[in-house]
Amino acid sequence: MTKDEITTVATIRNRLVSEIGQDKFDIWFDQSVTWTLNESTLTLHAPNSFNAERLKRVYQSKLRDILGSLSLSHFQLQFQVQAEDAPTELPNSDSESLPAAQRVSLTPSKAEIPSHRPQSGLRSLVVGNANHIAVSAAKSMLERPGSISPLFIHGPSGSGKSHLLQSIWNKFRSRVRAGRAIYLTAEQFTTHFLESLQGNGLPSFRRKHRDVDVLIIDDIEFFVGKQATMIEFHYTVDTLIRSGKQLVFSAKISPTEIHGLGSDLVARMASGLVCGVEAPDFSMRLEIAHQYCQHLGIRIDSTVLNMLVERVHPDARHLQGAINRVAVLQQLKHTLLTYEEADRHLSDLFDRPQRQVRISDIEQAVCEVFGVDKKKLKSTAKAKSISQPRMLAMWLARKYTRAAYSEIGEYFGDRAHNTVISAQQRVSGWIDNDSWVSHPHGQCRVSEALRRCEAQFGT
Repeated sequence: MTKDEITTVATIRNRLVSEIGQDKFDIWFDQSVTWTLNESTLTLHAPNSFNAERLKRVYQSKLRDILGSLSLSHFQLQFQVQAEDAPTELPNSDSESLPAAQRVSLTPSKAEIPSHRPQSGLRSLVVGNANHIAVSAAKSMLERPGSISPLFIHGPSGSGKSHLLQSIWNKFRSRVRAGRAIYLTAEQFTTHFLESLQGNGLPSFRRKHRDVDVLIIDDIEFFVGKQATMIEFHYTVDTLIRSGKQLVFSAKISPTEIHGLGSDLVARMASGLVCGVEAPDFSMRLEIAHQYCQHLGIRIDSTVLNMLVERVHPDARHLQGAINRVAVLQQLKHTLLTYEEADRHLSDLFDRPQRQVRISDIEQAVCEVFGVDKKKLKSTAKAKSISQPRMLAMWLARKYTRAAYSEIGEYFGDRAHNTVISAQQRVSGWIDNDSWVSHPHGQCRVSEALRRCEAQFGT
């Protein structure tokens, strides 16, 4: 392929990753699948007819949509089987006696090993207010493995959890021999466990996941409702904790918020250190954008790049997808995209204006998050379990509505405007100091409490 064709294929692959997530991409499009572009025909070469048909059935429509969004709808799309002389992976000697569908490899498969994302190391992580605690915890853990175990990282999609976990995994696997540091998703753990039950592969499965120095599992919430898998995972966690090994987990929410895992398993996962990460702020997204452009080897006009950072969904994957589109458009027109052109061609990627937030929306969100009755929130109660949520509600009302101090004070129990001003100052101080606030499950960081409230009313 020519350099331009290679760039185009890379852009399509990156866009697919942003659409389906890195984990699914690693499962379906591992290293056994090759991509070629000949003139205007994009071909995916699978190792066998089963995989080729599977890719066509599941992802043909998605790939055509991506081609269309990149102004490449004229491209032909083909799914073929690789030539017979293409290299194939030999089966593991310990599992050759098992039927193919029942084999459980003792070394990580390609589907288990995350693809090497650009700059997937701790040094490449953009660190800011959204993730500095989690990154600091990861560095401390790497200095003394097993001292912080389990390390549980939670945050919304696109906040960088998987990037951080992969950075940790890359660091560990440079220190230990092959197979002693395992990274996989909860879905992969579940799939391999169920496969092991079909034959006599369970002992191999347990050796693989329990005889390790480091076990890293992403998307823990996937285990909910899968009773047999949760029991197996519970015993695996217990075994590794007793051995002083390092465990690292991630989920969209904290372990205490994952209902359906069972109190014992939740207690195990929360027994080490639980760190929250948030969606990156503007400065972090801008640095991410610069790094990604550097990785692609492209230049984007600064006004266009700033527009993308400001208007594209704060999820870093959406931002990378937007940059991919700009790269293709610039390649097609052989010059930099102007602000006006970017505004026209990328309008479908920009966040729509948020709906207007009302004080009642904020009240409802705060009551939901803190488990407080609306009447108590507006009462004269001075207990922290009531007064702190009340002050947070006032602070949010000032941030998201145009209501005056007096109007907010009146809404929350006929309070004077000075009370609202005082609440705003108190909460701002909590934010600056990263303070803790009362919560039905104990305490949580004020930043986390605000994030949960904001998520309730869709900001």
